[in-house]
Amino acid sequence: MGMINTKYGYCYSSNTRFNDYQDFEDCGLIIENSKRLKNIYQYLISPDNIIKSQHDAQKGKKQGGEINRFNSNINGNLQKIFNALDDESYKTGTYRIKMVTEPKERIIMIAPFYPDRVVHHCIINVMKNVWTNIFIDNTYACIKGRGIHKCVDDVHKALMSSKHNTKYCLKIDVMKFYDNIDHVSMKRIIRYRIGDEQFLKLLDKIIDSNGQAKGLPIGNYTSQYLANLYLAYFDHWVKEDLRVKYYYRYMDDIVIFHSDKEKLHYYLDMIGLYLAGELKLTIKRDWQIFEVDERSLDFVGFKQNHYNILLRKSILKRFYTKYERIKKKNNIRDLNTFKRLFPSEYGWIIKCTEVHRNYILNNCIQNGKEKSIKHRAIVKKTS
Repeated sequence: MGMINTKYGYCYSSNTRFNDYQDFEDCGLIIENSKRLKNIYQYLISPDNIIKSQHDAQKGKKQGGEINRFNSNINGNLQKIFNALDDESYKTGTYRIKMVTEPKERIIMIAPFYPDRVVHHCIINVMKNVWTNIFIDNTYACIKGRGIHKCVDDVHKALMSSKHNTKYCLKIDVMKFYDNIDHVSMKRIIRYRIGDEQFLKLLDKIIDSNGQAKGLPIGNYTSQYLANLYLAYFDHWVKEDLRVKYYYRYMDDIVIFHSDKEKLHYYLDMIGLYLAGELKLTIKRDWQIFEVDERSLDFVGFKQNHYNILLRKSILKRFYTKYERIKKKNNIRDLNTFKRLFPSEYGWIIKCTEVHRNYILNNCIQNGKEKSIKHRAIVKKTS
């Protein structure tokens, strides 16, 4: 096993085999060098944290049956949460299952508001900054201050800074990522930074709450952080061990640029071996290696190359469907009106190349009939 001290902190090198280790308490190297956190459970069960967590869990949610029942006896319910956490009698509740089809078909598992969602916020309030500090700069999902728009900006910056070194692209994603997160591997990963047994027992309950040996419930507040953490040390391995310069990850969607197509095939092989051997994950068969300017990179809702940033066709179609519905009741006479009616969509549109952006906005503001659905061909600049 090897550890590397990087600007991101300690990470594990390519000869590390996480699944070989059963007793982390006996691995003095991990305890000494990874600075495992102990005696943090007291912060999780502090009254201040529990009160803040119930407030955060309610923020932005409609006042419905669950929340109203909780609030009708809020002091008593907060005391019960404290008691259950304090004596470690807390048990996860039964999930409510919901199927969603947009942007793709997924099963959402909704935990009860009381006590589960409050407890989830208690955990993240304590661990959010610790886990975020583990993530490399070029991972973006579910991290405050990053997200899709930061990802688009960073990819664009790479494409503009070196056309030669970003000539080819490797694009991969993991097969049913959330569903295939291995619980044993997940528990080992959280133990790299946490040495508090009470905290670990609680996290283990959350991880095992779906009643299976793998998978994190899509819908849990904790799941987005744990899923990101599951690939965090893999990110370090790619950056520090494989020495990949142009690497970008949005949850399980991964993009790598390089000047050499054969090098990308090598990265693909190495990544596939790592994910399978260390994390029990499989790369989807529809992975792609292609020339950026021939096909453009379709990533996080945008299509990019060395000349253009365009909105993904499916996103444009959804926007125009909404636009047609709203314009029947509103006179979209100027840009300010458009911003007010479509604040989120405007944030996406202004990321696009000027010609594409203006074409969409002008058509909408003028209530035009022609829609810029089809992406225009690349117009290569000449010196």
